[in-house]
Parts: sequence; structure tokens; C-alpha cells
Amino acid sequence: MTNSNDIITTRNDQSQIVNYNNPLFYCFASKHCYTPDMTCSIAEHWHEDIEFLYVIEGQMEYVVNGEAIHLNAGEGIFVNSRRIHSNQSKKGDFCVFYCVIMHPSHLCTSTYIEQKYVAPLLGPNSFDYLLLNRHDWTRQIIEDLERLFETSDSKTIELEILETSFRTIRYFYNNINLSDTNNIPSTIHVNTFKNMMMFIQEHYMEKISLEEIANAGNVGKTLCAKLFKKYASKTPGEYLIHYRITKSTEMLTGTDKSITEIAYATGFTGASHYTKTFKEIMGCTPNQYRHSSPADTDSFAQHCNCRNR
Repeated sequence: MTNSNDIITTRNDQSQIVNYNNPLFYCFASKHCYTPDMTCSIAEHWHEDIEFLYVIEGQMEYVVNGEAIHLNAGEGIFVNSRRIHSNQSKKGDFCVFYCVIMHPSHLCTSTYIEQKYVAPLLGPNSFDYLLLNRHDWTRQIIEDLERLFETSDSKTIELEILETSFRTIRYFYNNINLSDTNNIPSTIHVNTFKNMMMFIQEHYMEKISLEEIANAGNVGKTLCAKLFKKYASKTPGEYLIHYRITKSTEMLTGTDKSITEIAYATGFTGASHYTKTFKEIMGCTPNQYRHSSPADTDSFAQHCNCRNR
């Protein structure tokens, strides 16, 4: 299981600090299963790491740099480095998926390799994401993910991960002309949105207004709302509520605080309002969430040195 605090623990620039399976090997990988009474909901975040997700059963909704993507079973996504993204499973359905997050430093075996292959692929002028399916060349990536999760050898798992990663880069260069992607984001607007998002993440427990959020980005309320709609597919108020719910899940699974205490600690006006909002977003009550954790059906933690050994 990946708790929400694994997802939203951040550095000073609010980029995610990934809780790797092995702190000496910068890769997080796990197979997750969410039952119909549970919802996987990860708020907008970004990290230097590249990310792969493949849906085995159910459906996932992704948002990458403001673009909404629907994934069905048998489909997946590669999210490029430092792209703002979020995801959520469909309420009331089973959702089973593989997730792999890996730091690019493992790919930079030399300055030459980094400059020729890694930097152009992961830089801001490259594509934000790539959809994976079984009907084109990306099926090779899916098959590699399946091999890692289903048949990998614990004695050589790190080598298998590296081998698969370099093979994936070769797939990219063999099938994508990076000079044609021409995906140059508006750096000013991205940074403005990040500043406003950071403000919410730092003050979510307080009563904050749209004007205060906009001021954090040094923009007016109209542009503030447009940027949240573009990059988060939510209004600033909706993002604030979702972030409060995400933070509350940390307390539900990591503390013995009462529902009322958690409600006030995360900025809600009371337990009743918090419980109603939690159920609308997560598909269950806070108490149900606390006593029913999503199953981590298989994990690279079983193979990597620093956990569960």
C-alpha cells in the first residue's frame, strides 16, 4: 500500500519526495488493488522521477499538465519528469494497477549519455506523457512492466529494473521524433500555478480566500481560476477541498486522532461536514477508510533490500 503521505511529502519547491522501496536504489514500484469501497485519489504533484502506470483492472483518470486522460484496463501512461499530474480511480469499481517511479539519475551513466539521450527526452521541450496500449509499439513497455512484476528474480531485481529502463529509452528513440514534439510549456504560467498550489499546501488548515490564493501567484482572481482549471481541472476551492481530504487520510492511517480532531486539523468546520465531503470524494466514510486499507497485492518491496526482509 502506498499511503497518501508517501505521495505528498514534498521539498521546499513542493516537488514530491518519493518513498523509494530501497533508499539506496531510487525506484518505487508496487502493484495496488483498491476495492469498490475505496478510491485511489492522488492530488496534483510533480517530481523529478519518471512514472509508469498500467491499469490491470478498473479505470483511472489522470491529469497531466492540465490535460485529462482516461485509462481503461489494458492501458497505461508514462509521465515525464517534473510534469504536474494527479490521478483518481473510478468510485465503486475495483482498481488494480502497476506503478513504477524511477529517478533519472539511474539513466545517466555518463555525461555523454545524459546529454545525448536523457536530457532531450526528459526536458521541458519534450512530450508531457505517452499513452501505453497493446495495439502499437508501446506494448513492449507494458510487457516489460509485466515481466518485472510477475517473473523478476529477487537476486537481480535492481539489474532487471536498469535493463528495462534503458530498453524503454531505446523504444522512445526508435519510435518518437523528439524534434516533432515541440511541447514548450508556458514557464511563467506553470510557475504561477505552482506558487498558488504551494500556498494552498502550506495553508490548507486555515480559512483562505480566492483573493489570497491569487495573490500568492501575483495574478488576478480570473487568471487564478483559469490556471487551476488548466493544470488541475478544478477550481481553486475544489483543489483546496481535495488537498484537505488527502492530508486527512494521512492522519486516519498514521494517527489515533478522532474524526472531529482530524476535521478541524485539516481546515473543515466540523466532523459532519468533513465526513460528508470525504465520502463524496473517497467513496467511503473516514472511519471506513481508517479500518479498510487498500491492498498492496504485490510489491518490489518484497525484492528490494531495505524493506520486508
